[in-house]
Amino acid sequence: MNLALLLTWTRLLLTPVFAVVFFQGYLWSRISALVIVILSELTDLFDGIAARRRREVTDFGKILDPLADSVSRLTIFLCMAVEFAVGSGNRIAMYLVLCLLWRDAVVSTLRTVCAHKGVVVAARWSGKVKAVVQAVVIFAILGIRVLVGDSPPALEPYWFYNLLLAVASAVTVWSLYDYVAGNWEILKPVIFPKTPRAE
Repeated sequence: MNLALLLTWTRLLLTPVFAVVFFQGYLWSRISALVIVILSELTDLFDGIAARRRREVTDFGKILDPLADSVSRLTIFLCMAVEFAVGSGNRIAMYLVLCLLWRDAVVSTLRTVCAHKGVVVAARWSGKVKAVVQAVVIFAILGIRVLVGDSPPALEPYWFYNLLLAVASAVTVWSLYDYVAGNWEILKPVIFPKTPRAE
């Protein structure tokens, strides 16, 4: 165990705590949810810095860090989708969040298959843009919920929450397209393998 891994594990352990706190429905729980997300994002920032500066980059860390990112952010967005669907009476948020889930599943699967075949798939800058936009949307929604306080559901600006989720969803889908298109020559033989012809 090193500092970088400790920070990454902390982000993973904070995730279920967020899920429990998020659904409490009180002002203190909304503030706590925002604080937990801030701490989680800070661990995401500093685990990479710690690994590089302390020369503690490990193969396990390279796997655990993106896993922690996906588990943390998808948990947050799924909690939002459930809460907003119940509060507003529509499922718009759920459909938008499913796009985020599908993108992570597709990219993770392609990376795993390529790694198994010894193929290196380049990271795309659109992935960084996606991460930043998702983080901004999360902070914005949780911040607004703190300002709204424990008011009745009728006063929640669910339409604006859904608008922010739509932005995150659109950028996420675009990042998937950019990932596949930018690595198509590498991914094509993996996705559509040629079968040897029988003599």
